[in-house]
Amino acid sequence: MIPMFGPDDIRPELSIEALIPSAEQALRAISDGTAQAPVYVLHPNDQADIHVKSAVLPNCPIFTVKMAGWSQILVDRGEPASSGMIAVFDSETCKPIAILQDDHLISDYRTAAAGAVVARLLVPETAQSALIVGTGRQALLQAEALLLVRDIKQVHIWGRDIGKAEALREKLAEKFPKICVQVTRDLAVSVPSADVIITATGAREPIIHADWIRAGQHITSVGSDDTTKCEIAPSALSSADVYVDAQSSGEAYGVPHRAISKGLIQLGDLTEIGLVLEGGIVRTGSQTTIACLSGLGIQDLTAVNQLFGKLALR
Repeated sequence: MIPMFGPDDIRPELSIEALIPSAEQALRAISDGTAQAPVYVLHPNDQADIHVKSAVLPNCPIFTVKMAGWSQILVDRGEPASSGMIAVFDSETCKPIAILQDDHLISDYRTAAAGAVVARLLVPETAQSALIVGTGRQALLQAEALLLVRDIKQVHIWGRDIGKAEALREKLAEKFPKICVQVTRDLAVSVPSADVIITATGAREPIIHADWIRAGQHITSVGSDDTTKCEIAPSALSSADVYVDAQSSGEAYGVPHRAISKGLIQLGDLTEIGLVLEGGIVRTGSQTTIACLSGLGIQDLTAVNQLFGKLALR
């Protein structure tokens, strides 16, 4: 019988800091062409999507197939919006060896680890203030990832639901008591005043306008992971340096997809983060940088490969 590991088994083994090396491995593998990571996004209804992401990496003892769902219906019920599971296979025999019913936990943490990598590469060390746009689990984890790698002094939180924004403020204030954490209701004021902006929403239309963005800022968008979502005005990309986890996903999803479709930028304007990790690109303080993370199955594979030995010992 194939072993199954649930959220209670997986959660104790997860941390953003521990997964940073696996995130870097995945981003490099995407850029150097060694990863096979096809993605399929399905929409069972107009308020939900499910991502099917598989990945194979040379010399890796396992490969994975993930099914991760998101539902606005669950959001409206006040329940966690994400769900999912990862099937783990032996690379030599292709036989299934485990099911990880992680309820999106691994996806959440590997995305946060990728956010930490991006922040370390692109957020100026002098950054003092951050704006978190969104109030869900990924907004919390991305804030933690940023604070892990940069000495931010002030964090503002914006959300459509002021109660959820306040709840996130309380969590961050409790975990980081030396940081000033406040809720904001005015994005038009908060966006230009922040050194770093992180968007983690399911927005279908832009909530960050191009004329709010100033030179030298960094923005990381993690919510626009399919063709229906877009958190940042596409025109903002025409005057910024744009970074993606993969050119293929940038061309297909989120704000880069819309910007390319409108002729505002070209595919060649998208720089893969794996190339930055190789040291060929250095950020300057005068640049505006925008990183759009849609996520690929190779990130799940490298994370699971790092975790699987610990889980198998349970």
